[in-house]
Order: sequence, then structure tokens, then C-alpha cells
Amino acid sequence: MKIAILSFYSGLADRGVETWAQSVKEKVKSYDIQILGGEKYENNIDLDNKHYIYWQFLILRHAISTLLVWIRYDIVVPTNGTVQTLICRVVTFFYGKKMIVFGHSGPGADDKFNLLCSPNVFVAFSSSQADWVNKYKLPWTKVVVIPHAVDTSFFKPAKRKVEENVVLCVAANIPDKRVGLVREAVERITDARFMAVGSGNKFRYPHSKMPEVYQRAKVFCFVPKSHEAFGLVFLEAMASNLPIVTIDDPVRREIVGEAGVFVADPQNVIKLVEGIKFALKRNWGNIPRRQAEWFSWVNVSSKYEELFKS
Repeated sequence: MKIAILSFYSGLADRGVETWAQSVKEKVKSYDIQILGGEKYENNIDLDNKHYIYWQFLILRHAISTLLVWIRYDIVVPTNGTVQTLICRVVTFFYGKKMIVFGHSGPGADDKFNLLCSPNVFVAFSSSQADWVNKYKLPWTKVVVIPHAVDTSFFKPAKRKVEENVVLCVAANIPDKRVGLVREAVERITDARFMAVGSGNKFRYPHSKMPEVYQRAKVFCFVPKSHEAFGLVFLEAMASNLPIVTIDDPVRREIVGEAGVFVADPQNVIKLVEGIKFALKRNWGNIPRRQAEWFSWVNVSSKYEELFKS
């Protein structure tokens, strides 16, 4: 069985979706999985141009240019939503292929549109996301829950105890990720230092270097808006044995469990400061690492095997 993952930004960026696509290709070994990325078709992409229409045009061009390639695959997995998902549905329907959509966008307009495109299967990353999907899906679309997974042999705890109170946030510096809230809170803690990694921040590293980044921190704090679908960075941080400070919602409760502090209103800086201080002072032992092991690829890869087989 041949599976195509259409990930336009693979080879151009190194974010959650692109990391996920590469991991699926490497970890799910029973199937021939290929990533069809935009770098094969676009030689002069302006990554600094953030205009929505510009990127939709490029994704549309990429989708059309790969039409003949799709015929060779049994399952097509679009990851960039909207126009790409629509074209995939038309092509897969015409050629009698299957389409699977993974809920990377999270609850909101994009995934509502993806559901209207009638995928054969929609994969939610959490049970609470699945509850939302069931409200908007078409009757014949099957919904399954497969959480994100982390390579616990790649992301590991530091060999030595970290002495400096470094509070790490790994996220693109855009409004929905609310990196600025974490920065403001940490700056109010006299013996703590803030570090942000990701697009739009002072520091950016390739994914291959991220284990070292996590190992230099003592606490991981990320307080996205609640429509964040999952947050693979939570798993990477916990696999590095970092306690988590995050928003209090069903998705984050499902991911973090007992390995962190939940702040109901992170825009209340005082409450966020209190949460970070508590995380810095508490002895967490190996609780974060044990929580991450529930989401290891050893445990999750079989769910992908079952999905593709079905």
C-alpha cells in the first residue's frame, strides 16, 4: 500500500506539521509513505511573504502539479487544508482512492471546511477534539483518535540537573501562540530567565538540535489559545522531563496529566506568574518523562498501522 502525505511546507519549514509528517514516514514502517513537499516544485518561494492569498496560490499550484503523482497512491493525506483538501477530495473520488484528514488545524473554520470535503477518515488528536469533530462531520466520515507521538529515544532528560531557572517556550511568535504572555510573566520573576524558540523569536533551531534546547531549561511554558489542536512541543518537553505550565482546557489536561500546572486565565499575568513559580519550586521527579512515555512512538505507531490497514 502506498500513502502520499501532501505537506507543502516540508523542506521549507520545520514546524509541527512538517515534523509530524517526517515522523510518520520514519516510524510507520509497514507502508510505503512518501511526503510530497513544495520544495520540489517551487524554486523561489518568499518565506517572508505572509499574505494568505500568496500561500494559497502556491499550495494550489503544488496540488495541481502533483495530480498525476496521486494516481499511484492508495491513500492521500492533505495537511495544508482548504483548497488542497478540496482538490484531494475531487481527485481521490474520481480515481477511487481514499483520503484521510488529520486535525492539525484544531477546532475552527479550517477544519469545518476540511470536514465538508468529506474525508473517508478524520483523525482527531484527542478525545475532546473528536467530540467537536462529531458535531460537524458528514454522516459517512469515520472519526478516530490517534494522539501525537514523540520519539523518547531522541528527546531525553538532561544528564545533569539544570541549576538556572530557564523558562522555555517553543512556538512561533504569532498572536494565537501568545508567546508575549509568557515573556511578561517570566520577566516578573527575579530569578528566572525567559527563552523563546521558533519563528519570529530571537532563537530558531532545526528540529535536530531541539533536544539540547529542552535540556537547558527547567520549566516549559506554552499558553496557546484553546483552538490549538494539540501541541507536539508539550510531548517533546515532557520527554525531556520538563514540567509544563499551560492553559486549563480538556486537550491540555489530556496531554499533560499530572506533569504540569494549569492556568485557567493566562492573560491574568499574576496567575501565570504563580503557576510558573510553583513549577520552578516543586520537585517533579520523573513525572513529566513518564507522562511522555504514554505518547511514545512505540505505543502510537500501531494505531497508524491499524488506521491504514482499515
